[in-house]
Amino acid sequence: MHYYYTYFPKVREIEIPDASLIGVFGPLETAHGDREKLIREAFDRPVNSPPLEQLATPEDQVVIVLDDALEPTPTVFPFYHVIQSLHAAGVPDGNITVLIANAGHRASTKVEVERKMGAEMHTRFPVYQSALNARDDSWHTFGTVRTKGGIVSVVADRRLRDASLIIGIGGTYPSRFKGFTGGGSLIFPGLGNEDMRGEISLESAEQPAGEVLGHTDNPGRQLVGQLLEFMPAFKFCVDVVVDRSLSMVACVAGAPQSVYRVSADVAARMTNFTIPEAADIVVIDSHPFDANIFQAAHALYAAIGVLKQSGEIVIVSPLNEAISPHSGELAKQITKTEEGLIASSRKGDLSHYPYAGAQLAAIREVMDHASRVTFVTHGAGMYDPGKFGFAKSDDAQAALNAALSRKPNARIALIAHGGLAVPRVAK
Repeated sequence: MHYYYTYFPKVREIEIPDASLIGVFGPLETAHGDREKLIREAFDRPVNSPPLEQLATPEDQVVIVLDDALEPTPTVFPFYHVIQSLHAAGVPDGNITVLIANAGHRASTKVEVERKMGAEMHTRFPVYQSALNARDDSWHTFGTVRTKGGIVSVVADRRLRDASLIIGIGGTYPSRFKGFTGGGSLIFPGLGNEDMRGEISLESAEQPAGEVLGHTDNPGRQLVGQLLEFMPAFKFCVDVVVDRSLSMVACVAGAPQSVYRVSADVAARMTNFTIPEAADIVVIDSHPFDANIFQAAHALYAAIGVLKQSGEIVIVSPLNEAISPHSGELAKQITKTEEGLIASSRKGDLSHYPYAGAQLAAIREVMDHASRVTFVTHGAGMYDPGKFGFAKSDDAQAALNAALSRKPNARIALIAHGGLAVPRVAK
């Protein structure tokens, strides 16, 4: 069987022996509908909320939160409708601020911001990014909450403090730490500081990936719900669901918690699927989360859901960006056990970087499950897999052939668009 990576020009194809192939699997692609109709219907019939033009008042100080450039959400289209609704309510442009929820990612470039909100809109509204919060006064403490790690401060971008109306626009994708993104995760962890992001991720890092990824309810998501109680101004949210071609298949607007439940249910039906048996080798790609190794890890978390213990993973990922030197230093901690990484993130030498610690613990789970992980990559981050103890190859076929030489009778599952995939073995 030949499979062509049409979305990765440098990795053209791979051939898997038919006798070894369990099958080719992946998230759904749907017939492309009328995008504007989907958005209009969402704004006309919001979930558990009045329409935005009735919710907003001319006096409101409005903060619009967008997910960042590393998320493939076409936020530019619902953003226009949000602005139209605010104008209908009498809100002047001078009362509107835009925040990019970077959630630990790098800052978005000017071109990337314009792709998220439109070039003309970028000139009309002030835009800030949580990735650029470098000083203590960039943050505000909204209260305290009890977590597994004890009593922690609820800290987020200070610009949320003075908002009377917060509106979120983001995508709903499978998440190792939250089940799915979307809803309140735009605020927490999206606009939280390192400690806040770490607390949310650590809540779920202690659970196996298969009990969190693609599940709408989980410890991380429950903590997000608790934290949203500190944000009463977060009254309206727009969640977008895309298929594997990144075309919009659903748009849900309304009260944030209700929106999440609806959008995550739609996303689960798009991304969750079963394969008939566990595989000795999983060949998977990271599309559309290809920026760096931490994003590509989405596909690794998916792969271990259908991989036999001590099986092998061949992951195709461009790794378009290298991780920072600081992240490379933290990666040296990967030699610790999964439990050791979590403990260190709470009260050890990773306690200043708990979000990174939670990510390392999740990657450690992959390493403990798979006997070998081979990245097929050609990008700027091509040397990053070695920092985590992973192998690297320039050629997908060569990587698969090498895996078959170690496991000559292997059963192989090929999973496409693995960044959006939530595979499970059929019962």
